[in-house]
Amino acid sequence: MLKAGTNLAAKSDEQIVDGDAKTFELGGTKVRIGQVNTVDLNDVFDRQADLETKMNELSATNGYDTFLLVATNILDSDSELLFVGANADKVEAAFDAKLNDQHRMALPGVVSRKKQVVPPLTAAFEG
Repeated sequence: MLKAGTNLAAKSDEQIVDGDAKTFELGGTKVRIGQVNTVDLNDVFDRQADLETKMNELSATNGYDTFLLVATNILDSDSELLFVGANADKVEAAFDAKLNDQHRMALPGVVSRKKQVVPPLTAAFEG
C-alpha cells in the first residue's frame, strides 16, 4: 500500500523535483530544496540524469544558485540528497559529508526538510 502511495512512475521529472520544493535565501544565495518520498530510492535515482537536467533547467529559469533534491525512504527513515549548481562546499559542510561523483550524499536518519535540512544549510551558508 505504501508503494502505491509513493508511486513515482506516473510523475514527470518536474513533479518529482519541484512538486514539493521551497526556495530559501541563505547568505545571499538562492537555494531550492525539493523533497520526494518513496519506499525505494532506486525509483528516484534510476531517473537521475533526467532529474538533474530538469533541476538545471529550473535553476536557469528561476535563478537558483543551488538546487537540492532530498529523496526520503519513508520505510527506512533515511534520505539521499541530489545536488546541482554551485556551493558544493557549503552543502558538504552543512552535513559534514562529501558528495560522491554522482552528485549525491547519504543523509542517514534525515526525514524533515524543515528540522534537519534547512538548519544546517542555513548555518553553512550564513556562517
